[in-house]
Amino acid sequence: MTMRSSSLRRSLFAALTLCLLVLAGCGDPPGPTTGTVVVGVTSELRVGPDVERLRVVMRAGGEVLSDVVLTQRSGQLFFPKEFSFGDLAGGTAVEVLLEAFGAGDGARPRLTRAASTTVIGGSALLLRVRLEAECVVPPGGETCPAPETCVAGGCGTPDVDPLRLEPYSSSWAKEATTSEADVCKPAGAGAPVVIVGEGQADYFPLDELDEVQVEAGPQGGYHIFVAIRLKNLRRSGSITAVSGAVPELDYTIDPLRTIFTFDQDEGGYCKLSGLRFRLDGERRIEELLGKVVDVEVTVTDSEGDTGTGKRKVTLSETIL
Repeated sequence: MTMRSSSLRRSLFAALTLCLLVLAGCGDPPGPTTGTVVVGVTSELRVGPDVERLRVVMRAGGEVLSDVVLTQRSGQLFFPKEFSFGDLAGGTAVEVLLEAFGAGDGARPRLTRAASTTVIGGSALLLRVRLEAECVVPPGGETCPAPETCVAGGCGTPDVDPLRLEPYSSSWAKEATTSEADVCKPAGAGAPVVIVGEGQADYFPLDELDEVQVEAGPQGGYHIFVAIRLKNLRRSGSITAVSGAVPELDYTIDPLRTIFTFDQDEGGYCKLSGLRFRLDGERRIEELLGKVVDVEVTVTDSEGDTGTGKRKVTLSETIL
């Protein structure tokens, strides 16, 4: 009887121990240890007139993850724009350096903006960064001393407490665009309108079959300068595509696609000039002089709205 009781006690103790071990192993699983920070960049500077290229340096834990230059010509430079630090360990310090260059800036950026924060495990956070006109450095002017950066026209810390950041949502860019007054696409805008004209530095109207001047390009080739007036399409981030054909020769001209920020014009319109539309390619320019070209310009904005304008123009007999 004593042996049986002792054996029973040992069995109960073993069962209790096993139960406790099982319970210990069945607790809540550990939370995620990695997180994401998305840098959302907006700009008061216009792509084209103000900024032609943007250098973006991304660092995590002090190490450079990427160092790239986005250009207007490549179509990669537009705003809003986002850059992601993804799947990094919680507690990792991340930072982005933005250098904006204009056409004649050479190696010295006209605006430098830095921003940094820390990854929180299990979270996807949005770090908003705005390129502000107040932070453009005039020729000969001084930039903020490192490690400070320019914010709202003054020098301050680039670091942002991650607890102050909002959760990331893919809709942030559209919300940022629509929350700002857009002179080219005001609230309640009607159908998009695109009118084709000409001009290198400004918009000039064209009537059907008006003559346009053919010019020699700086790097070879021959072109005309197309300009447009438009309304009810986003001022920034819109894709402008120029296409053309010469019906008499059954010749289709290679299209031009670019992203420019539009300038405000009178009467609720915006405008864009200086679209260098190259004519020659499969055809020699001598075959094209004096011919009629069907020019078509299509503008598609970041919300998917599209406007198209068409104009028949007559190429000049001479080359400028």
